[in-house]
Amino acid sequence: MTTLAPTDRPAPTRPSALRRTAVAGTGVLAGLFPTVWTAGTVVELATGAERDHLYHQVTGQGLLLGALWLGGLLPLLVAGWRGRRPAPAAAALHLAVMAAAVVAGALSPGNGGLFVAAFVVLTGALVWTALPLRPRITPGGLDPVLAPLALAAAALFVPFVVSESALQRAMGNKHAEFSHYFDMTWIGVALVLAAVAAATVPATRRLGLWAMLGIAVVGGARYALTPETTWSLAALALGAVGAAVTGMRLARRAG
Repeated sequence: MTTLAPTDRPAPTRPSALRRTAVAGTGVLAGLFPTVWTAGTVVELATGAERDHLYHQVTGQGLLLGALWLGGLLPLLVAGWRGRRPAPAAAALHLAVMAAAVVAGALSPGNGGLFVAAFVVLTGALVWTALPLRPRITPGGLDPVLAPLALAAAALFVPFVVSESALQRAMGNKHAEFSHYFDMTWIGVALVLAAVAAATVPATRRLGLWAMLGIAVVGGARYALTPETTWSLAALALGAVGAAVTGMRLARRAG
């Protein structure tokens, strides 16, 4: 009789060459957009190009959206290549980005929005199909700290998403022509979904830190780079306080 507790995490086995080829191939397809967009944004920031789009370069057009997108996708690919089961937090973040793309595409289907949403979902689904072991995301009890933060994030971003998607549909300026309002709708929904996942799935609690930091970036960048102040300061405050509280909570659990 053994005293070791049973585990549902089998020892990783080396995937077959065919399986690894599938993981790599689908990973290249799924990572194409976020890699190109993020790299392009870095170049623009380094060269000072399109300075009137600086807010979107920092947030929806490239850096923050790329970090969230690749932050969920890359761990899935690494785990699949190694034959391991992907971490629930990475899987939940990837699902949040895909679901948010669908919402943004439904609210603003024009100017390529529907195509982008379809591409994100199709390539993401191919990655999940190629994985040798699927992630396990098991809901549990609500976290008493993260749940109110998730509700506050939803209350803050619902009017923001409605406004940004309306601006995208109106196609009234250069930001709409570049689909920047679509991007902001996308990133707003993704951050809220990440916060909800952290509040409801015990294995993804650290995702709450990502969500709160992302909200702080959106609010801080909007305050610094646009004339909008009230909403921006509210987002910055929620993100900063939420990140601090979440970080302390995670540290206590780790200790």
